[in-house]
Amino acid sequence: MNPASPPGIRPVLLQQRTISDGAGPRVLLLHGMADSSTVWARLFAPRREALRRAEIHTAELPWRGTGPPDWAHRPDAASWLAETLDELADTVGPADVVVAHSFSAMLLLDLACGASAHTGHRLKGMVLVSPFFRPRPQDFGWATMTGLPEKFVATMEEGIRVAAGHRSKPELHRALAERLCETIGPYGWSRFFELYLRTPWLRTTEVRTPVLVVSGAQDRIASAGEAQALVARMPSATLHTIEGAGHFPMAEQPARFAEVLGGFLHRVPAVPEAAGERPRSTLVERI
Repeated sequence: MNPASPPGIRPVLLQQRTISDGAGPRVLLLHGMADSSTVWARLFAPRREALRRAEIHTAELPWRGTGPPDWAHRPDAASWLAETLDELADTVGPADVVVAHSFSAMLLLDLACGASAHTGHRLKGMVLVSPFFRPRPQDFGWATMTGLPEKFVATMEEGIRVAAGHRSKPELHRALAERLCETIGPYGWSRFFELYLRTPWLRTTEVRTPVLVVSGAQDRIASAGEAQALVARMPSATLHTIEGAGHFPMAEQPARFAEVLGGFLHRVPAVPEAAGERPRSTLVERI
């Protein structure tokens, strides 16, 4: 049985951000751990020409900073994404492309490669932004166990810095990051670490849906090397590294990110007029 969320807190909140001109795909943007849909805001103000064709939606996910505290009590965290795709399909129609950042990128990859890839939707493309991935079990050592908690705090700290921009007060970043980690708690941390440890066994070679992996050249959290390792294990994937960006390329280099994403979306077929009548099948095309 899945744990119930506290009364008054909805686990997933969807919002439509742009209206397609009829020539582009339906896109769903998913934020990372302890973040929110505002991480994508710089893609919409001003409206990027490269994204003008797309119908874009964002989701406030259970692991947002203000989300239900019990979301991580559910063992299969990827099922939250399956339910989010279902809700979007029931509301406006199935997503064509899902763009997922950091923790959500790992969840989407897990959903695409794992046994739970029977969500009832076939995506035409996936974009994994700053994903965590290690190809071999031996890539995880004891130093990983001792070092990742600090990296977790550093991720929160960088997210706060990027979101604050010029209003930033660096002396407050660490304290706010530690408070966020307290909010996430040991169960949220465990869900992240379980996913990360599982990456060497993901059946990435079976994914046939086009995948774009986007990495920041200066990412000190999910290194560009991990993105390269993922692409090397996924024949359907291509890699784009954005200079001058760290773990949040969509917020640090929004114009460049929009251009890269727009180029990928340009190769995705348009949303049919009767979008709600599109047949449902599997999440990704597989062998």
